[in-house]
Amino acid sequence: MATNTKPVGVAYSDPALDSVTVSGTSTLAAVTATSITNSGPTTGAIRLPVSAVAAAGSTQGDAAALAEGINVVSAADGTKGVILPTAVAGMVIIVKNTAAGALKIYPATGGAVNAVAANGAYSITNVTSSMLVASSTTQWYSVPLVAS
Repeated sequence: MATNTKPVGVAYSDPALDSVTVSGTSTLAAVTATSITNSGPTTGAIRLPVSAVAAAGSTQGDAAALAEGINVVSAADGTKGVILPTAVAGMVIIVKNTAAGALKIYPATGGAVNAVAANGAYSITNVTSSMLVASSTTQWYSVPLVAS
């Protein structure tokens, strides 16, 4: 590994960190890179976390919290809902409504889903799914985009 011989306050690039290899099971909090490539054999696929959530409440303030990844939601009855986490551009949330009733999906305070007014509920019908992608810290879009 190269030694940093630069004076304090001068940017330094460590050639030993130009490439990182991760093997086995690990938890990675964040990656910042201009590109990510796979230069070796792949032993597994990238997987999203899966959470089981029971819809709750009847407003943005008392809806059940969703997590990043896949959320399998039960107990929706047309009045109960779930709330998205605070958006980060590029964040993806998949919501599967397994219940016989419609599900209300609220953004975090100050946020919006599609063209629904800020803090308003975006609804999906019974036994359907919706993928939501954040384009900013306050805006979510469903994929495919549906009128709302």
